Amino acid sequence: MEKHGFAETLDEILKQDKRYDRDSYYFVREGLDYTLKMLKKRRDAAATPRHVSGQELLEGLRRFAIDQFGPMAKTVLSHWGVRRCSDFGEIVFNMVENSILGKTEQD
Repeated sequence: MEKHGFAETLDEILKQDKRYDRDSYYFVREGLDYTLKMLKKRRDAAATPRHVSGQELLEGLRRFAIDQFGPMAKTVLSHWGVRRCSDFGEIVFNMVENSILGKTEQD
């Protein structure tokens, strides 16, 4: 089986699900990195690595949006089709289903 990069896999997702703009997926991917860094600062650096909870991801995405777009954050996200927290969940679900993100039994 041929392995696809993020952009190619995203093309496949967008063919199937047109609800969200391509930029929303890049935002979630970058926002996850932002969230992981935010959580690492809070925790002991020696703590066992773990998956981010939905609540932690949403808080990280909120902070990332404010850092990136300031008072225009809601407008930008809405333009991308993201209007509710559940929209981020749908984006994450699409990324998990297409092996961009992983999940564990505890997620």
